[in-house]
Amino acid sequence: MVADDIADQLLAALREALTNTARHAHATAVDVAAEATVTRPPLRVADDGRGIDPARTRSGGLANFHARAVEPGGTLTLTPRRPTGTVLEWTVPLPADNG
Repeated sequence: MVADDIADQLLAALREALTNTARHAHATAVDVAAEATVTRPPLRVADDGRGIDPARTRSGGLANFHARAVEPGGTLTLTPRRPTGTVLEWTVPLPADNG
């Protein structure tokens, strides 16, 4: 349902999210959800790890990940998962002619 370039971005975002989880979160479980919609292909990755320190600013991988979403007009949100972990939501807009 999505163009190859968007699918490539989505897969790269998923790889990066899973890599960050494996390297930093010390999680025992990760839930991944991705679905195509008419306007945006959302990606949601939730883990049960130690979470992101709210005092930490975006650097390195997170900054690149954020830029990958924002440059084409998308969003990246990171929120705490209760009782532990992080929820990452990444979306980019689909081209108008893709529907």
